[in-house]
Amino acid sequence: MSPNEDLECVVCFHHYSRRQRVPRLLHCGHTFCATCLEKLSNVDGVIRTICCPLCRWITCTRASLTLPGALWVNTEIWDQMQEKEQKRTRAKEDSGEDMDKRLIRPMALDSNQIALKSTFQKMFNCITVQEQHLQAC
Repeated sequence: MSPNEDLECVVCFHHYSRRQRVPRLLHCGHTFCATCLEKLSNVDGVIRTICCPLCRWITCTRASLTLPGALWVNTEIWDQMQEKEQKRTRAKEDSGEDMDKRLIRPMALDSNQIALKSTFQKMFNCITVQEQHLQAC
């Protein structure tokens, strides 16, 4: 299995989430999102049954219990989701997507930076003057 397959439901191919598509374990050990398990479940009197789409093992629970109350969350996948979210947040911070927030803050320039800036302005002003001269001709 690829790393992404571990974090997505093999029935609907949606990524697991911490709200609607919570990874839940059947008694056979296979994991599916809560949304798919709701669709796969059958209530017959006081028993709810879910037939595993992979191995056909039948998981039985009390019909009076909701799926979140009857089936455990797959904590391995739950932890991987948290790690992936933390990596995504760190990558976002490192990539500079928040750069606009940092640019809003005024920056104090020291004398070396001012001298360098002045040198660059002089260099680039010459280029723009030459371009303007060429455009006028």
